[in-house]
Amino acid sequence: MKKQFSAMALLMMISLQTQSATNITDGALKEIGGKLPDIPVVDKTINEIEQTIPQMPPEIIKQINQNLTKLDNSVINSIDPLAESDARLEIKGPLGETLIIEETVEGDWRAVEREWIVIASEGDIALLEKLKLNILSFDELKGVGMTVVRFKTPAGYTKDNLIEELPERLSSQLGRNHIYKASGKEATSKLSSAVIKIKKSACADVLNIGIIDTAVNESHQAFVDVTIRQENFMDEKFKVPNNHGTAVAGLLVGKDALTPLLPGGNLYAASVFYARNKYSQGATLMHLLEAINWLVEKRVPIINMSLTGPPNPILEQAIKGAHKSNTIIVAAAGNEGPAASPRYPAAYEDVIAVTAVDHQRNIYRWANQGDYIDFAALGVGINTARNENDYGSESGTSMASPIVAAHLACQFLQTKNKAEAIKRLENQAIDLGQKGKDNVFGYGYIE
Repeated sequence: MKKQFSAMALLMMISLQTQSATNITDGALKEIGGKLPDIPVVDKTINEIEQTIPQMPPEIIKQINQNLTKLDNSVINSIDPLAESDARLEIKGPLGETLIIEETVEGDWRAVEREWIVIASEGDIALLEKLKLNILSFDELKGVGMTVVRFKTPAGYTKDNLIEELPERLSSQLGRNHIYKASGKEATSKLSSAVIKIKKSACADVLNIGIIDTAVNESHQAFVDVTIRQENFMDEKFKVPNNHGTAVAGLLVGKDALTPLLPGGNLYAASVFYARNKYSQGATLMHLLEAINWLVEKRVPIINMSLTGPPNPILEQAIKGAHKSNTIIVAAAGNEGPAASPRYPAAYEDVIAVTAVDHQRNIYRWANQGDYIDFAALGVGINTARNENDYGSESGTSMASPIVAAHLACQFLQTKNKAEAIKRLENQAIDLGQKGKDNVFGYGYIE
């Protein structure tokens, strides 16, 4: 349906749901109102109008994106109390017992309260105990070539205290037990009126592919006669969500009403997320490490990680270990908006970062941007499996990432070489935006 719009009206239209959101909109309009060029009222659809916005001066576009991101976050905050930056969240078990306490730490990231992970040997445990650190676990991750100790600091113990007391060889490979989130944009996933279906498979070869995500609902009708090997890394006391993982798995191997990217694919699914509340899920760094190690040990050549979070030296080291084992990790770029900071693991050098576009190959409004973006794929209004044993549209870079992972799996099966498989995909990509690799679409669009 066509409506009357102007550029200023387009910004005001998004106003809306709470007083805090309205205040941000007002501030955004005052900040940029005097800089916008006059645009006559036209009889066009929203998509047609959006095509005119990039013609504005770059600094104005950047300011608009920043304020739209602020607005979106404000609306999400108004419906999700967890989004408050100072939130302290207790994850409860079935009997009301506390399983995990989340807190906000440096950089406004989230982590398990007072928990740290260090790359260390079993012989270092005595040293850590001497510092009155509570040792929680010692894990040999042979697949990625590292051993880690997870411990908890006493109350009031700061990061500076820890770095000062640990020998340099340990403090240099120390990281918080950060919390990562599934890279979906639930607040905007239903804005697209069109449901876009995958039209063709990446290849029909029999191959293995892995995902690190929420659990997968294996009883969904889309997975009848599909081989899924699922490993749950969560304690049985946690409430384990399966919406996001089911959607990702549906794109890769789902049949019935879906066209699977990999009809001959065997899916290895690592379940690492717990339910934080009805709006979101969380995965600890420790569970990510265990999942990566499991998939590498199973010799799964391609791993899709449709999740995002902070940089962490322990995660980076695990990814390097997977890279050395000839494993390719593909990850969602994130849905925090074009002005947002890089999200990880996508931004690591050894990871293939994927952004999302709509069916007209326009960039997804909330997709992160940066020089770490490698490829773009369909990720807006895409049809896939839903947990309730039905189907529907989902949006976000998390939906685009498995498409690129599937194509890489096909290329790797032919070449048996990571570098050559990636190079082939670069040559296959349809260049969008600026000529050559750019910060928005990377090397281009994979269909």
